[in-house]
Amino acid sequence: MKTWSKLLVAAVIVLVVPSAVQASIGGNAIPKYSYGQIFAPNSTIDVISTTNGSGNVWGVRCITSSTSDSVAVNFTVDGGTVRTITLDPLLFEADSNGRLVSGWIPLDVAFSTSIRIQIHNTSLTAGTIDCWAAWGTN
Repeated sequence: MKTWSKLLVAAVIVLVVPSAVQASIGGNAIPKYSYGQIFAPNSTIDVISTTNGSGNVWGVRCITSSTSDSVAVNFTVDGGTVRTITLDPLLFEADSNGRLVSGWIPLDVAFSTSIRIQIHNTSLTAGTIDCWAAWGTN
């Protein structure tokens, strides 16, 4: 009887865990990868232009060439209020070429009708900032 109980518990775990993991990454989302680059002082560009539909943003990553080029990552979810994360390159790691890398910043931004991600060079220097977003639509 104990063996049967253990098998039943194992079967429940095998069936429940994959669905929980899938739910945390947006169900059956179609993965997408977007990129944007700023090379002019005090400018804003889209990494993800406004989209239609539902999905998730899983993470962002930025690389800059200067410690004075902080970048604001602006999220507009479902046409609502803009939420901003400001990334300070003084906290980034240097790669083998001396560029400053944020690494992937994990997120779980769910959207129902639309998403837009912009990056803004918050300084007046002319360094290059490259940013990527990992996201998906349902």
